[in-house]
Amino acid sequence: MERELDRAMSEEQFLAWAEGRDGRYELVEGRVTMQAGATRDHERVAKRIFSLLYAQVDEARFDVNKGDFGVRIRPGEGRGSILYPDVVIDAQSPTGAERATLTPVVVIEVLSAGTDDDHHVQKFARDARRDTLRCYAVFDQKRPRTHLWTWGDGGRPDAPALVEGSAAEIVFPVIGARLRLADIYRPIPG
Repeated sequence: MERELDRAMSEEQFLAWAEGRDGRYELVEGRVTMQAGATRDHERVAKRIFSLLYAQVDEARFDVNKGDFGVRIRPGEGRGSILYPDVVIDAQSPTGAERATLTPVVVIEVLSAGTDDDHHVQKFARDARRDTLRCYAVFDQKRPRTHLWTWGDGGRPDAPALVEGSAAEIVFPVIGARLRLADIYRPIPG
């Protein structure tokens, strides 16, 4: 769930404004939107995905980021966007001061309680404008179910593949990683 604030900003103004501010915000086509907080289920799924991918990805080539690292969409056009996916994997950079990437390779979102698949299809349409993006995945926060867009040189698919069930596996060929849904949706002991 997001709520637009009465603020228009450039990307650089937004990054300076948002730094250290309480709450979660995104810049969507030049307008600041406030994001709702996540549930424990949402965070659990996002943390597991991050941890599993972080353990597999070649850190010399890629950087795995969770939640607070942005993706720039349409930079420099005055109505740019800076979105904060749950997990973003981008080309490794020697610069540590960046707060958003221009080179996302994999973007992962976890459905929030107040959002549905259509919300993430809209986010995908924005994220897919980055020519470096090769995988976009939307995970359910409660059950082993994922919508996965994966593409190569032939262009992006029109619709996502639906991957579901505990025995299913998601493959991210561009980063040489895979996720078993059973590992993400395992029950909490106790």
